[in-house]
Amino acid sequence: MKKLLLVFFIAVLSTSISNAQFTPNKHYLGPSVGFSFLGSTPQFGLNYEYGMAVKDFGLIGIGGIARYWSYSEDYYYGKWKYTDILIGAQANYHFKVGDGKFDPWLGVTLAYDAGKVSWDGPGGYNYSEPSYGGMFFGGNAGARYWVSPTFAISARLGFGSLSYGGLDLGVDFKF
Repeated sequence: MKKLLLVFFIAVLSTSISNAQFTPNKHYLGPSVGFSFLGSTPQFGLNYEYGMAVKDFGLIGIGGIARYWSYSEDYYYGKWKYTDILIGAQANYHFKVGDGKFDPWLGVTLAYDAGKVSWDGPGGYNYSEPSYGGMFFGGNAGARYWVSPTFAISARLGFGSLSYGGLDLGVDFKF
């Protein structure tokens, strides 16, 4: 397995990096692992963008975003458990920098957080309506580094409503 990973790593690094930039009329899709500022739990995500050139404005990407995370708070007498599934839309402005290997952006996100809270312990708390989750509006800044014409390493820093903030690290594939 180690040899297979080494061969894959060498193949990716040795490919040509021409045309490795954010370009119009291309799709960008990739998974991410995030580190939420809400606690030490990881979040798992998926990002999608479609590149467009807007006359007299520049390059933008529009698409979707999905995230999942779950964490709990333990107490002597029980435990609160929080689960979140965030699904939404994003729009990002991409800056042209240098030869195109580095692709920084600023963007906005509008999503719905299907949050759920549960109690495991005595007392049996019961909610008549959701008290967690809801509409999410946020901003993000990030960058891709193109390792090959179709493969990039990405990082995204996001903040928004619902007291949410996080750092996502991932990969993106251009097709």
